[in-house]
Amino acid sequence: MKIVIAIDKFKGSATSQQLSQAIAEEILDLLPTAQVVTVPIADGGDGTIDCVKSILGDKASTRHVSVAAPLQQLPRVMAQYIIDGDTAFIDLATASGLALVPQHSRNVMAASTLGTGEMIAHAIAGGARHIVLGLGGSASCDGGTGILAALGFKLIDSNGKVLSPCGESLAAIERIVSDKVPGNVLNTRFTLLCDVDNPLYGYNGAAHIFAPQKGATPLQVELLDKGLRHFATLLPPHIALVPGAGAAGGVAAGMMAMPSVTIKPGIEVLLEMAHFDDLIANAQLVITGEGRIDDQTLHGKAPAGVLKSAQRKGIPTIALCGSIAPGTNVTKMGFKQVVPTTPPHMPLKEAMNTEVTLHNVKSATRRVLSSFFF
Repeated sequence: MKIVIAIDKFKGSATSQQLSQAIAEEILDLLPTAQVVTVPIADGGDGTIDCVKSILGDKASTRHVSVAAPLQQLPRVMAQYIIDGDTAFIDLATASGLALVPQHSRNVMAASTLGTGEMIAHAIAGGARHIVLGLGGSASCDGGTGILAALGFKLIDSNGKVLSPCGESLAAIERIVSDKVPGNVLNTRFTLLCDVDNPLYGYNGAAHIFAPQKGATPLQVELLDKGLRHFATLLPPHIALVPGAGAAGGVAAGMMAMPSVTIKPGIEVLLEMAHFDDLIANAQLVITGEGRIDDQTLHGKAPAGVLKSAQRKGIPTIALCGSIAPGTNVTKMGFKQVVPTTPPHMPLKEAMNTEVTLHNVKSATRRVLSSFFF
């Protein structure tokens, strides 16, 4: 019997690797002769480079660099990224993530992706010619201007002044000057890993959908959306409406100012790297999941990519999750089962504890296997 585990993190409580190990232990306790294959996965958000490192193994090397934090007043961040040949794998969240900003200090208007740009510049200076950038968990809504500034672009206002890259500056940018951008930057290929399909602006755009999660007030949401609309006029036509352009506070749209940029679903890239279709051959069951299953799960999230691959081979797929969002129609998703692991009435704070999460996941795994195989 072969069971494949490909589960995303439960954000804030357990990593993909921790969950995979817990599920595997429970399977082998109940089915000692089973062949268990674990594939740590992510969809471009926090933890993507950890999964890349697991997939690449000894081929990957880790580099560290001190970069700017999301807010100027915060200490610099010691960030890391992965190198494989001339390809650098970078998580935006490592340098510019919301988790790096204390709750009381959050300021989406002033937050910037400058640190991520410094990571990219460091990788290119070290010989990278292909940057694979995971877009997720950002603290900012700056349209990627922080990244552009770190790579040598200048943001100029109507008075000829160079602006600081942040959400607050978007509406004041009159020109983006690129004449000082190094040739090796312009010749670098970028692949953006995305788990959303939101456009840059509008009621389904970066500001309205994601800025409130970063602490934006309703007024700030409107100001940011207005700024992103203006910023879009400085970019090549139609970029603002590209699905995923609004990812990470509009980073995807801003990065399209570069000559060679592709947006891809992060989960598809990781599954391809892991040769997932080969790994699930002859499997009787695939187990996937994420912290919360909701109506967005099938729109570029990790479990959707796993389900798609398993369905092509006719393999039943079970999704484990910390919780199911109210109103989510799980019966139409295509999973054999969608199983919430958190017991009813357990307080969220308790459920988010890592040890409690892993215990709950193990218990849910045992219930699933008992109903599936016995």
